[in-house]
Amino acid sequence: MKTNKVLSESCYFTLAISVAILLAALYYGNNAEAFWTTSMLVASIAALAVLFASIAIKMQLAEFYAIAILAVGGVIASATTNENILLASIVVFGLAVVGALVTSKRSGQGSGDGELVTSKLDVLLEAVQMSENAKRVLFRDRELSVLRRTVQEDIANGEFHSALVLCDQMATVFGAVEEAEILRAKVNVIIHEQHDARIRDEIAKLQVMLDQNEWVAAYQDAARLRRLFPDSPRLHGIEQHIADVRTQYRHDLEAKFLHAAELEKVEEAMLLLRELDGYLTPDEARRFRDTATEVITKYRDSLRVRFNMAVGDHRWQEAIEFGEVIMHQFPNTKMAEEVYSMLETIRIRVVEDETS
Repeated sequence: MKTNKVLSESCYFTLAISVAILLAALYYGNNAEAFWTTSMLVASIAALAVLFASIAIKMQLAEFYAIAILAVGGVIASATTNENILLASIVVFGLAVVGALVTSKRSGQGSGDGELVTSKLDVLLEAVQMSENAKRVLFRDRELSVLRRTVQEDIANGEFHSALVLCDQMATVFGAVEEAEILRAKVNVIIHEQHDARIRDEIAKLQVMLDQNEWVAAYQDAARLRRLFPDSPRLHGIEQHIADVRTQYRHDLEAKFLHAAELEKVEEAMLLLRELDGYLTPDEARRFRDTATEVITKYRDSLRVRFNMAVGDHRWQEAIEFGEVIMHQFPNTKMAEEVYSMLETIRIRVVEDETS
């Protein structure tokens, strides 16, 4: 591209010189002393003809031909007038010939380089136009090496699912079935070991929830583990395990409640009854109806006695506490109404005692 640009500029430069000489020859043509005008007029016209012809037919070295013609005209014009001009014209002619030869040689080398570049471009184009299957066959070993390295990197980074996908690709696309199976087995062993360790930790956390009677949270966590590790044998029957633990805890509550009621530990029995109420269905609760009614009656009477004793002893703060418990636990009873009516007076007494 650079050579073409230089030649184009030289052509324009030669064209400008030829036009200038033509105009000078026409201007001095009527001067009898200007012997050079005729030869230079003819030379400039010939040079212009060569340059315009090069534009039409893409003639190479046209500018050198034009300079040579002008130099010949200068030789003829100066042959009888000025020896210095004659010598200069001969030198210019020689330079034009040398320039033409050198440029022709470079053009030949450029053509050879162009053929080499064209050959390389043809090879590149052929590679681009190759089908994906042909490329895979051609670069099979290299792509297999990349796959092996990528699988090992995925294993090291803990990206096991990605590694398994690459193993499948190694077997189905490249036919390396045995090698793919070896790598897949290695990945599965690591996955099993890591999953097994994690599942053990998760089951330990689940057991803590069971120990704290967090049944809803335990069921939710078990469902999450089943979604994460659907194929783990450690999680088979985990929901049933939670149900069994819950059932056993309910049986323990029932036994403790009956034992406390039998020993007339009214407050303990009442606490157990409240907790047990969340585990029993209506049908199951019928078995404890009589015992529960007896415990509730005794507990209510116990609260009444404690409230009355606190009022009689002027222990106003304790009386308020017992009264509030009665209204909270037995809100729709006559006893609660009586206590409510008394609490206003008791609170006034507390204020009076504090200010006195």
